[in-house]
Amino acid sequence: MASIKELRLKIKALKNTSKITAAMKMVSAARLRKAQEAYSRSKPYYERMVDMLDRVLASVDDVSHPLMVKRELKSRRYVVVASDRGLCGAFNNGLLRTFARRPADQSPADSLGVGRRARDFLNRTRTAVLANPNVIANTPSYANAEIIAKGLIQDFQSGKCDEVVLVFNRFKNALSQIPTMVTILPFKRETLAAEGGLPVRDPEAAVAEPHGMRDDYFLEPSPEKLFAELLPKLVTLQVFRALLENAVGEHSARMTAMDNATRNTKDLIGSYTLTMNRLRQAAITRELIEIVSGAEALNG
Repeated sequence: MASIKELRLKIKALKNTSKITAAMKMVSAARLRKAQEAYSRSKPYYERMVDMLDRVLASVDDVSHPLMVKRELKSRRYVVVASDRGLCGAFNNGLLRTFARRPADQSPADSLGVGRRARDFLNRTRTAVLANPNVIANTPSYANAEIIAKGLIQDFQSGKCDEVVLVFNRFKNALSQIPTMVTILPFKRETLAAEGGLPVRDPEAAVAEPHGMRDDYFLEPSPEKLFAELLPKLVTLQVFRALLENAVGEHSARMTAMDNATRNTKDLIGSYTLTMNRLRQAAITRELIEIVSGAEALNG
């Protein structure tokens, strides 16, 4: 059993740890609010673009664009988005474990890690790792998303990869983040509608309904030029939203982890204090017994 001196040192260390974890919780709470605001600001723009593209795609026949071409799968690229720092519970471990346990690739695959934890994991597992720009995962910016998306689009169009899969933690609430894998290239209407929370539009079914009307648009410029401008922006938006959701999930997970750590330190402080008081009481009782026994011995 630890001595009183050792217990005092442990209690002192736990009190210092409790102050640190409480401070980290407050910092994470402040950063979480900012990340949630950034995520909320991007949501209306993303949803309107998804809705617009879905309407246009449903009304235009035989749309052709390099980002929509489905080729024979000879190589796949994963973009794994994780945090730069730890101390956020199972936030990174859950995502990386899901990625590691994915079905075996039937074709060659390489990986791009966004965030230091993702890059370290890919290095440890000896997965083919690509050069990555200096992207700070916990403070994402649209400029960083553009850099990542531009490289993915170039490699997809040049044939270096035939499919691009985005791996990230989808933010559900402050206590739950869902590891998610989404194929962003080649571009698919089904993925677009699912990501935007919209049903896939079926123009023929709409016409078949009573008084049904098919969306019909006069496009200026041509559909080819329109999609050449909008589809790369949509890919960038998908990467940007993954970075935003990763940041929101990271800060919420760290806030929860630090709150749990603070509670655990307080519980340990209470337990050690009780043990220390019992040892002190036993020591005092023992000393009193020795004094009384010595006095009785002197009195004969």
